[in-house]
Amino acid sequence: MAKRLSKSERREQLLAVAENIVRTQGTDALTLITLAEQAGVSKPITYEHFISREGLFEDLYKRYDRQLIASIELAKESGFNSLETAARIISDAYLECALSCGREYDALVAALMAYPEHAELKHQIRNYFVEEYIRLFRPLAKRQTEDIRPMLIAYFGATEEMSRAVLMKQVDRKTAVTVLATILIAGLG
Repeated sequence: MAKRLSKSERREQLLAVAENIVRTQGTDALTLITLAEQAGVSKPITYEHFISREGLFEDLYKRYDRQLIASIELAKESGFNSLETAARIISDAYLECALSCGREYDALVAALMAYPEHAELKHQIRNYFVEEYIRLFRPLAKRQTEDIRPMLIAYFGATEEMSRAVLMKQVDRKTAVTVLATILIAGLG
């Protein structure tokens, strides 16, 4: 007899199945009913965990954000002894996460923006990452007297576009890391 999953284990299982649906079939195919069918659970179980399709989309996109921040934190543990090192490590960590989930993440954000209460989602995501970048880079920035927020907003935009270019194979990853680190060093150094 199979072991019954805890609530948190079941939630993670459902999110993994939902990610696979988005990856293989797109966001249009992801409903709580198709999730239940593909996860092999009853429909009430999916509704218990996510309440609505919108709630499922929200949880998936937040999961991707947590993965990215976790990868940045892990990269940070390797040692930020200079702005130059930090710029390369953070840029590479962002690209790694974008390569592993970029298309799905963009599709989820687009799907969520169809709901009126999520019209500002892209700005909220940007603000979230800019605050994280401020926390990470302020101690290393040489321009301590200036507000570094505008530079980090520009860096966030550059990481988003460079990630898309790498995903589309228009730019190789090594070049992308070099370009992103150069932008950051020039802006904060």
